[in-house]
Amino acid sequence: MNLIASIYIKDNKVVKVKSGDFRTLQFYHESPIDLVKRFEDIGIKEVYFVDLGSAKMHEKNNFILLEMISQFSDIKINYSGGLRTSENVSNAFINGANMVTMGSMPVYNKNIFMNCLTTWGFKKIVMAVDIWEHNLRINGWKYQTKIDPVDHIKYFYNKGLKNIKVTDISKDGTLEGPPISLYKKILKKFPQINMITGGGIRDMKDIYKLEKIGVKNIIFGRAFYDGNISLDDLKGYYKN
Repeated sequence: MNLIASIYIKDNKVVKVKSGDFRTLQFYHESPIDLVKRFEDIGIKEVYFVDLGSAKMHEKNNFILLEMISQFSDIKINYSGGLRTSENVSNAFINGANMVTMGSMPVYNKNIFMNCLTTWGFKKIVMAVDIWEHNLRINGWKYQTKIDPVDHIKYFYNKGLKNIKVTDISKDGTLEGPPISLYKKILKKFPQINMITGGGIRDMKDIYKLEKIGVKNIIFGRAFYDGNISLDDLKGYYKN
């Protein structure tokens, strides 16, 4: 099991936010670099870096902070937020990202997304499948589409897509529990795909539940920031 620490960034600070709604945004007291180092020290091997300003406000990508984290840590960084062009993707990798996650580009620019897959390698590109009321939501979770998530995955899976990140937006940052039935459905239809799950984790029990149904990559965030999951819990999980 790969446990992935979620780090949402706004104005160079770690933040907490429910379902991407900026009205719920709260700043976390610890710096991004110190936080990454603490995760790395207890055995976390990957962080999911969400550049909220770029994703939702069309601000310039925070590649300076991305580069700093990559220089101060050996942890693997999956960068997401505002990657709207192949140049953005290239710059993310140049500045230290090991993987990138994109949700809007596969909808608006299928050809450019496919070019990114072939240029950087299928293992380094993750397609975000962000769902609200059964359909995809894109543009920093601001624009609701009528695109069926399974059809969307199938289109790119048939072209060689290896990695997806699936999020039920209504669960993200809410501590209401993960959408297990949704994950089961996707795993059944695409058993060979590498699925990363995000949103809803309440405690370590939820992590074990997802592990039991075959999920191999779990993003956690709010449960840690609100104290439901501790560094000792995570260290104990890795020891076991």
